Amino acid sequence: MLVTDRLKDLSCFLHDGFTSILAETAASISANCLAKKGQIAVGVSVNTNHFMTVKNGLLKAFAEPIAISDTTQLWKVEIFQYPGRKIISTSDVTTILKNK
Repeated sequence: MLVTDRLKDLSCFLHDGFTSILAETAASISANCLAKKGQIAVGVSVNTNHFMTVKNGLLKAFAEPIAISDTTQLWKVEIFQYPGRKIISTSDVTTILKNK
């Protein structure tokens, strides 16, 4: 995700909500890749910890499965700012699997 002026708050920093959106998106895409045929993964909980403010750059999210079952999944998502690959936040994202 490219940090643009449209994503910034009144202090000219990236609004923290966009970090949570990016984390849930990364976890949801990953969760749906592991879902069985006829199922869809839906996010139910996001807990994000922010480590630094961001004014510009490119953000990349990396989702790693922590616990996977037939009905729920827990993902850890780390978001880094490029260039420099500085970690800016971590999120725990829980998804549930529903039948389509």
